[in-house]
Amino acid sequence: MLIHECTECRSLSINRIAADDDSESILEVFNASLANSYQLSARAEVDGILMLNAEDGELVRRQLFGQNAEMLHICLE
Repeated sequence: MLIHECTECRSLSINRIAADDDSESILEVFNASLANSYQLSARAEVDGILMLNAEDGELVRRQLFGQNAEMLHICLE
């Protein structure tokens, strides 16, 4: 799932990832989210949302690209 922050009211919500969403774009969003501040993570946790961290990267790649995610990871470097 993706976490959405409203630009007007700053509320957080979660959105499901659909089968037709672009996996590479989702991976880019995940990688960009690793730079999120501690403050945003703390806000999300108060709302019952636990954000993924760098340790979850391999799991994210496997979920998006299947068991051959290791090969993709090598190719993207």
